[in-house]
Amino acid sequence: MNRPPMLMHIKVDNGERDFGFWLPLFLLIPLALVILIILSPLILIAFLILWLCGWDRWILLASKALKVAFISFWSLRGLEVDVQGPREKVYISVV
Repeated sequence: MNRPPMLMHIKVDNGERDFGFWLPLFLLIPLALVILIILSPLILIAFLILWLCGWDRWILLASKALKVAFISFWSLRGLEVDVQGPREKVYISVV
């Protein structure tokens, strides 16, 4: 089973000075859950209105899109992006 990504390291080098920082992705999961809990009444009302109007197909598409977003986030582990320009370099690594 895949584990979610925990950290993202971003490093920027422009020749004169460079800096890097770590972004803790594991802190985004509780934040997303809190937002989902707060917005859940609005989401349920929207689903109910769509279902009553005969747009239940959109409910299924939204649930599939949420599943795809969840799987995509879980699959980010090991992603490395290295972009080089004439004067700058950007390196992103997901651990």
